[in-house]
Amino acid sequence: MTVVSKERRGSLLGVVERNWKGRGYQVTSVRASEELPAMYASTPEGFRMRVAVAGEGQFFFSITTPCFAESDVADPKTPPNTPHREGGYPQRPDIHDDFWSAPTPPPRT
Repeated sequence: MTVVSKERRGSLLGVVERNWKGRGYQVTSVRASEELPAMYASTPEGFRMRVAVAGEGQFFFSITTPCFAESDVADPKTPPNTPHREGGYPQRPDIHDDFWSAPTPPPRT
C-alpha cells in the first residue's frame, strides 16, 4: 500500500527484475508504459508472474501456478495480522515511505 512516486517506479521495477533473474526466472515481456508499466516472468517450474504499476503508483504482484492436482487445504490457524482497511477494491495506496515515495530520482550509487 506504499505510494511509489513516478520518479522511483523504474528503480523498484529494476529491483524486482534483478531479483527474479537472480533466482533463475526468465523475463518474458515488458510493458514499457510511462504511466502503467508492467513486467512478466516465468519460473523453470512453470509459474507465471507479473508486477504492474497501477494508479497512484500502486504496485501489484500476481502469480499464476502451473496445473496441479486438487487437494484439501486447511483453513488458516491464525487471524490476519494486517490492519483492516475501509473502502472498495482496489484500495488506493496511502502509506508514505521516505525513500519510495520521494518525488526525486533515487541517488546514484
